[in-house]
Amino acid sequence: MNTRFILAGVLAGIAMFAWGAVSHMFLPWHEATMNTFRDEDLVAEVLMKEAPHSGIYVAPMAGMLDEGLSADESDRRMQEAWDKGAKGPNIFLSFHREGKDGMAAPMILDFAVLSLLAFAMLLLLRAVPNLSFTGKVLFVLIVGTLGMALVQIEQWIWWSFSTSYVLVNIVDGAIRWAVGGVVLAKLGTPRDRNPVIRR
Repeated sequence: MNTRFILAGVLAGIAMFAWGAVSHMFLPWHEATMNTFRDEDLVAEVLMKEAPHSGIYVAPMAGMLDEGLSADESDRRMQEAWDKGAKGPNIFLSFHREGKDGMAAPMILDFAVLSLLAFAMLLLLRAVPNLSFTGKVLFVLIVGTLGMALVQIEQWIWWSFSTSYVLVNIVDGAIRWAVGGVVLAKLGTPRDRNPVIRR
């Protein structure tokens, strides 16, 4: 691992982080996919009462996760949950009881994760020889976007994430990887004598 490799990974992480800042702070598309409660204080009060721990909550579950259920009782509650789900509503909620103090810690963690992913992508990129600059960028773009799309589409399939939310995040991720790919292709890989784009 040489200096060029480390520099490319860090700068790609910075570039992708910068795009994320632009995407979330200056473009309206993420907010356009979200909704708010009519009375968020009331919802928060109910959740604090009914959700004893931070974590993921799903409804309807009809008590399927209760301990000590017999096989018959478990099957009965599963069917009850399906029946309720058919009528609606269906809920998938990430709940955090504790407060969050500012954005500094999440931003630092986000940058660290992006840099680690950039290093991982660079290792993959270096394993594919004889790509032109454009081919390298396309490689990073495709691999990164496929990973993003897999997660987002499964959330859409199983947990009813809205189509607009999923599409915006896939496109946002694709742009982020395109930006990172330019940096990785320019700085992180040696120039090939006879580059070609593999098809």
